Amino acid sequence: MTPIDLQDRAQYLSLAMFAQQVISVLMEFSDEGKTARISSLEEALSSLRHASNPSASPSRRAAALGSYEQLRTLDEVWSDKDRKRAMQMMRAILRTPKSPTSKQVANALIDLFSDLQNQALWNFEQPKPISQRVMQRLCQLT
Repeated sequence: MTPIDLQDRAQYLSLAMFAQQVISVLMEFSDEGKTARISSLEEALSSLRHASNPSASPSRRAAALGSYEQLRTLDEVWSDKDRKRAMQMMRAILRTPKSPTSKQVANALIDLFSDLQNQALWNFEQPKPISQRVMQRLCQLT
């Protein structure tokens, strides 16, 4: 394995860690009612927003979902509808964390981010060629 291969594959691990951080915050909130770290969802929301519309804030670098491997993994796991739903759920939790439904929303987000984490880890272990859908999306970004 070449250093370039390892560097590319490390992007999958970075995405898995990002997803795990979001999951940890959501679990603390859902299971223990802790809201101290809930504001960190802003970073995840910003990353998803940037991945969905890269031209929206070109001067600001997204915390995650900035590499080809990360975008490819996101496209493999979440549809555009899933992305929009995840962003809506994060905004709802950030806006009204004390709402009676916020913990249910957090649990649904945990499921989405768990799927993302699992795919990122799978791609790290079993990298595969670029899909046509992902290649078209990447060409649109440039």
